Amino acid sequence: MSSSSPSQDSTQSSEQLKPDEITALEYTSLKVPYELFNKRFRSSQKTMEKNNHYLKESADMVAKAMKGDGTNPIYKREVREKMDTYFGRFEELFGTFKQITDEEMELIDLLDTRVKYLQQANSTDVLKQETWRSQRISRLIIDYLLRSGYFETAQKLAEQANVEDMCNKTVFMIAKQVEDSLSRHETDRCLEWIADNKSKLRRLKSTLETSVRLQDCIELVRRGERLEAVHYARKFLANLSKDQWSEQVVKVMGLIGFGIPSKSRAYNEYFSEKRWDQLIELFKQENARVYKLMEYSSFNACLCMGLSAYKSPQCHPDPDSRCPTCRPDMHELAEDLPHSHVSNSKLMCAYSGEPMDDDNEPFMLPNGYVYGANSIEKLLNASDEIVCPRTGEIYPANQLLRVFVL
Repeated sequence: MSSSSPSQDSTQSSEQLKPDEITALEYTSLKVPYELFNKRFRSSQKTMEKNNHYLKESADMVAKAMKGDGTNPIYKREVREKMDTYFGRFEELFGTFKQITDEEMELIDLLDTRVKYLQQANSTDVLKQETWRSQRISRLIIDYLLRSGYFETAQKLAEQANVEDMCNKTVFMIAKQVEDSLSRHETDRCLEWIADNKSKLRRLKSTLETSVRLQDCIELVRRGERLEAVHYARKFLANLSKDQWSEQVVKVMGLIGFGIPSKSRAYNEYFSEKRWDQLIELFKQENARVYKLMEYSSFNACLCMGLSAYKSPQCHPDPDSRCPTCRPDMHELAEDLPHSHVSNSKLMCAYSGEPMDDDNEPFMLPNGYVYGANSIEKLLNASDEIVCPRTGEIYPANQLLRVFVL
């Protein structure tokens, strides 16, 4: 049995990840904290401008009080009150600035931590690279758990794998809260999320807010509060552009004007429970667009790619098979996936999983099962007999047949 040299083993184990693999699987690892920082920066900018405006107003009031109008005396008490207001707003501005700076630095540190972590993927240290690969599998599972709403399980796995800084737990927790509220036919939490991401949604030309506002109008009509629906529409839908006046908007306006039709099927769909399911799906799509999340988890993508790579036309459900796509539970998942394109086939030993080649010659038992020479040596007993691991049948060693592949 031949053995490879240490240098060869080191070279094989330290095979670096390709840049496209990092880009495909780790894009959201950097994009999510960047989008969070970008959103925080824009929000902070508006807050500081607003507080700065109030501070300038206070300063103008102090200057005006100290200057007077030339006819009335300047009162120290009035000046002192204006000065107290000025310094109060200055302290408020300073406190807001410190809070904003701390929050932004926290996001910058998180982004820096993730960049340094991803750089470890191409480490020449074999142990570090193996640890990184193991952690990446954990992170893929954590991402799937977070998308499915299993936050406690995801948190425990993140702590165990020491990858808490690489998980987007906050984003998915907020999304789950919005989805749960929509499933209860409540729109307040969703509208809060929309307000928090308003500028980004505007740049993406999102229709989520319009859809939510229309649903509020529909619910008002359902409760017979058509006048309230008119006021609501005037307040939130009056400024829709011409392009935003879709057929759906026109029909909802018709509902407000004429009430619930008794016989028209065209309007019945607006009172269906499916409307809320559609809102949830629309929110998921917009949440993914805002934070540049994949529509499906990376875990799903990797699983499908792996199953497709192993899948062949001969795959079929077999609980005893070592082929991943032949396992009954996996075969169902791989059923609609394409077959792998393999120009040169490889024979694998069903017992050990090792390739059968010149260094591990294939042998066939009388029952038709084929195993490699390495497995045959392990399966032979003291009586020079071999027990088939698949069927339990016992055969003398002289009944083995050497298999040649053309």
